[in-house]
Amino acid sequence: MKKLILAIFLKLSILSAENYPFKSGELLLYEVNLNIISVGRASLEIKDGFESNGSNSYHITFNMATNKIWDTIFPIRDTVESWIDKQHLFTQKLRKTIRERQYSQDFLANFDYASEIIITNKNSVPIRKGTRDPYSLFYYIRTLPLRIGELFEFTIFDNYKLNSFNMIVHRKEDINVIAGKFNCFVVEPFKEGRKLFKNKGDMKVWISDDKNRLPVMIVSKASFGSLVLKLVEYSIN
Repeated sequence: MKKLILAIFLKLSILSAENYPFKSGELLLYEVNLNIISVGRASLEIKDGFESNGSNSYHITFNMATNKIWDTIFPIRDTVESWIDKQHLFTQKLRKTIRERQYSQDFLANFDYASEIIITNKNSVPIRKGTRDPYSLFYYIRTLPLRIGELFEFTIFDNYKLNSFNMIVHRKEDINVIAGKFNCFVVEPFKEGRKLFKNKGDMKVWISDDKNRLPVMIVSKASFGSLVLKLVEYSIN
């Protein structure tokens, strides 16, 4: 009986994954600009991962590297990996290898939902429900039926702690990038408990309004300017 239940659960997970706007093997390539200056390239890739606790997984990999010119100013070699279950897209494991000028980080976190705890290489954090990280959240957002003015709530784990975030769908607009012209939803995440205008412009994401729901452009503001990722090329299996 237990084997039958497990087989049914796995089958439902696979059927659910077939309805996602992305599939294993998808690769997204981005140009990275600081304000209007080209500083490097980034990529987002999703593949089939391991099976954990009876659920099929995706393996997400984000890479960012500065170009030769910026390597002499502020070199960056960052890799972030996230393993998520295929049914709910909750994070199961998160690993970061950050190499930047005068800063490095090796981070590992395992999400044990049965024991309601996240175990990292520095601490442990209690959890009671499904949780996502910033990278798995990108893929989850792509599955949502976005509507202008709609507000969403998320629980995100990053930097050794949990945070509650909201996300609002602002508007739709056409944008041109090297990968082509896209009609996009403009969405903005912001921290729960803060008024939106206090965080206005901290980050915005342009999601294509088509069957692929591609993250076409990402703008993140910081004290030194705006970091802009624009889609250059995409490969969909």
